[in-house]
Formats: sequence, C-alpha cells, structure tokens
Amino acid sequence: FCCQHTIQKTQLHDPSTEVLPLVSSYDYLIIMSFASDIMAPGGGVLLLPFIRVVVGLLLFCTVATFIAGVARVHMAILSFLSAGLLFSLQMFETAYNNIKGNNVAGPGSNKTAPVVKAPGKTD
Repeated sequence: FCCQHTIQKTQLHDPSTEVLPLVSSYDYLIIMSFASDIMAPGGGVLLLPFIRVVVGLLLFCTVATFIAGVARVHMAILSFLSAGLLFSLQMFETAYNNIKGNNVAGPGSNKTAPVVKAPGKTD
C-alpha cells in the first residue's frame, strides 16, 4: 500500500515541468505543406523569390567589397557573375509566367492542340 501511494504521487501532472511545442499544429501543417510543394515536380519555382534575394545580397556584397578595394579583380568577376545570374533568373521567370499564363503545352505534356476544321472540307 505504501509503495502504490508513492507511485501515484509521482505520476501526477506537474504543469511547471510541461514543455510547450515550438510550433503549433497549424503552423506545422503550413510548413509541411510548403515543403511538400517544393519537393513536388516543378516546385522549385516557389524558391525563386528567395534565390533572387540571396543573389541580390551577393551582388551587393561583392560590389561593396570591390569599392572598398579588397580583391578587386575577384570581386569584379563575382559581381559580373551575380548580375548575370539575376538577369537569367528574371528571364526564366518571365518565360515561365508566359508559358503558365498562356497554357502552352510544353514537351511531355498531355495537352493536345485544338482541332480546327478547314472550311470547305466534308470529312
């Protein structure tokens, strides 16, 4: 009897030792939904704004370092490459939005061109 009473006391819930979750279940679902969207085919396009910001910061840092006079040749080359990458990202996103907006069938797509009958044909 005495041992059971001691065990029951230690099994009581103590709110001061409760560990709260860092992320609520709703936030967890949003994070997992975004992660699954990224991992889906064609999901890498969702990362374009993040990539653009990171490459923009790289361009800013390399230009600032070039102006400061540290490793000028290297910073000039890195600045040129960063600017080229930003330009190519912009071109890719423009082309992607044009294709997505116009619903143009790309290679490997199941979409077929609409059938147009020529006038005067009696098929």
